[in-house]
Amino acid sequence: MRQLSPRMLSGLLCLGVPVLTLAACSGDYEGESFGESQDALTVTTTFQQGIASYTGSTDATIRQASASTNYGAATTCEVDGDDGSGVDKSCLLRWALAGLPADAVITSASITVQVTNTSPSAYNVYALSKPWNEGQVSWNSASTGSAWSSPGALSSADRGAVVGSISATSTGLKTITLNASGIAMVQAWADGSANNGVIIASSSNTDGIDFASSEAGTASQRPKLSVTYTTNSGAGGSGAGGTGGSAASAGTGAGGTGGTVPGGTPQNDVLIAFIGDQGNGSNADAVLNLIKNEGAEATVHNGDFDYANNPTAFENRVSAILGSNYPYYAVIGNHDAAAWGGSSGYAAKIAARVARVPTMNCTGEMGVKANCNFRGVHLIQSCVGTSELRSTCSANAADQVGFIEASLAASTAPFKICSWHKNQNDMQTGSKGNEVGWLPYQKCIGAGAIVSTGHEHSYSRTGILTNIGNATNHGVIASGWSTPEVSPNHSFVFVSGLGGVEIRDFEAASHNDDTWWATTYASNRWYKNGALQPSTAATYGALFINFHDGGNIKRATAYFKDLSGRIIDQFTITLP
Repeated sequence: MRQLSPRMLSGLLCLGVPVLTLAACSGDYEGESFGESQDALTVTTTFQQGIASYTGSTDATIRQASASTNYGAATTCEVDGDDGSGVDKSCLLRWALAGLPADAVITSASITVQVTNTSPSAYNVYALSKPWNEGQVSWNSASTGSAWSSPGALSSADRGAVVGSISATSTGLKTITLNASGIAMVQAWADGSANNGVIIASSSNTDGIDFASSEAGTASQRPKLSVTYTTNSGAGGSGAGGTGGSAASAGTGAGGTGGTVPGGTPQNDVLIAFIGDQGNGSNADAVLNLIKNEGAEATVHNGDFDYANNPTAFENRVSAILGSNYPYYAVIGNHDAAAWGGSSGYAAKIAARVARVPTMNCTGEMGVKANCNFRGVHLIQSCVGTSELRSTCSANAADQVGFIEASLAASTAPFKICSWHKNQNDMQTGSKGNEVGWLPYQKCIGAGAIVSTGHEHSYSRTGILTNIGNATNHGVIASGWSTPEVSPNHSFVFVSGLGGVEIRDFEAASHNDDTWWATTYASNRWYKNGALQPSTAATYGALFINFHDGGNIKRATAYFKDLSGRIIDQFTITLP
């Protein structure tokens, strides 16, 4: 398959709407024209209540013990083959598919749910044959005045083929991959046949499973239908989100190959958490739970995972709290290098997560030299400065600098984030030395990307820098601390290193004369948007950035929240 040039990619993206993503494109194109014939376009789109203004999801639990009661407004959907004295309960789910192209050919489909109560028992998912009303359905009736053929929708007139199954031994996100019958069911819905949704049920299991419903308070935890389809029309549909695949060739930079930059249409209100330097104790767990409770849809972890060289324990910690299918973007740190390789190393664990979570949408060597596009936000991962892994990750390494430069040159995303672990001394407020070199910073700031790091165990954010690497003041614009406007040669750097392992001091002897800090937060000093705050004990936390705020792809709102609930930093990012 021939790679698309940035110009051709731009043309493709303009054909869709902000809620779908191009997953792959094939075929040969003559010149740069896109208006002529082309091969099938593959698109993945998702339908989830409250995401990208989608409101077409309905669900309800039906209970044999309360056979005439409706539970359509409950915040959980529940399934059990024995809810006491042998009575059952089942969960009904449905998503409206309005917006798919008329010629869409469904190639795969899946359902993702947020499990809140686990069960090792497998529950089948069946196609429903009878229409039902969310606000009226019960064990006895599909809707007012319309009884099930058999109570509980148990008869073949009420339900059809098995389209998938679910069991979950841990809480968090769980994906049900639909089988061939399930794909055929979704295809029939897309073609205009009656869409009665599905029912999850068992009359024999004795251990129930619960998950968040479409009424759950956190939108990202509500049931989600993902549909991948091909179309020859060149136009996409209007679902509620999706994943991207190969988009633009990054080309070759000075000394390093850029690889392939995935595409992704910006989606509304994409909340991403940023942390680093985690550890393996209760503080690390508390930060992950903070991320979960804030409803962050993804997390960027800029190095130094568990400090114990235990990749399995690290993976289990993340999965236990955030879910095994949660988008968790981990970048190598110096404390991770010793256990990075091998079949059970950190690299293998990270790669396995990317493989099973298609929404992560990444290419390259994960955590070292990779490009990812999460819902329209371009995440560039680099090992630059972490020479503990290999020499091509050393400070100013040509391989990494060239990769960063080429990746940014190919990017079509409004917001671009450069992520690595280590720092330059001026770009942190502790005692770290010059371990990265200025070239990576200059390439990122020069392209209008935001630089995201860890390593120093505190939090800090610069103002807008226009001449980074200039030791005098890095060209800081010493105003508008809370309203940074980002553009080429006009961006900022932050360190979010309070993931749980330790909190360090602000080193006054080295940094009291720094004039470029908007906010700093360390064990002995809190400075917020240019103003010194009352001295208080610092604690751990995370930076949260809501990209494409309110549907504006040129705006993001951000805040650093600590475990005590304090908002340590708050700012709004705009693009010109």
